[in-house]
Amino acid sequence: MNELKSILLAIWILFISYALFLAPINESDYSFLNQMFSLQYTDPLLIAVFSLLGIWPVVYCILLLENDRASIKAWPFALGSFVLGAFSLLPYFVFHIEKRRVTNRTPKQVQAILSNRGLYILLLLLTILIMAFGLYFGNFQIYSQAFMQSRFVHVMTIDFVVLTLLSMLGIAHHAYYLNERSKRLWWLGVIPIIGALLYLLITDARQREAEE
Repeated sequence: MNELKSILLAIWILFISYALFLAPINESDYSFLNQMFSLQYTDPLLIAVFSLLGIWPVVYCILLLENDRASIKAWPFALGSFVLGAFSLLPYFVFHIEKRRVTNRTPKQVQAILSNRGLYILLLLLTILIMAFGLYFGNFQIYSQAFMQSRFVHVMTIDFVVLTLLSMLGIAHHAYYLNERSKRLWWLGVIPIIGALLYLLITDARQREAEE
């Protein structure tokens, strides 16, 4: 586990260094960024990835805050991911230690929202629609060109990949407070967003069966 945390720390430092000093940038990058934030850019694949980065933080809030009982508070990192993405989440996975604290730091009202099966289904359907829109109507050539020329698209894409890989640890973290069967589902994290949501739906179904 210490080796994994060392790797994550190295990835965090390299990611920050790369984003600041090595990612491509040109004179039109800032106007391109404004177009993306206003959803005015014409390529649907770029819009899709940008939109999916808005769903990822909600998923991580569910994975980390439904049971916020580890050695350090998860909520600053989870909320920070809405702005900083993986830049905010990587330090949590580096420095936290799993503990089954008696008190859950997350208020019960928030827990009720985060454990809502309807929320999982809504996020899953929204993710599938956005992915289908981007893949069907998007142009991979335009995306690759933007990836090579724009720092924003470059970092955005890498952030999406890191969030996807990091979700395997997010699932394992969530499963730590459930049962051994749930831990076996960590591999679903390799499927962007959909995998984590499927994990949540499966564990929710198992919990319902156990309560009956």
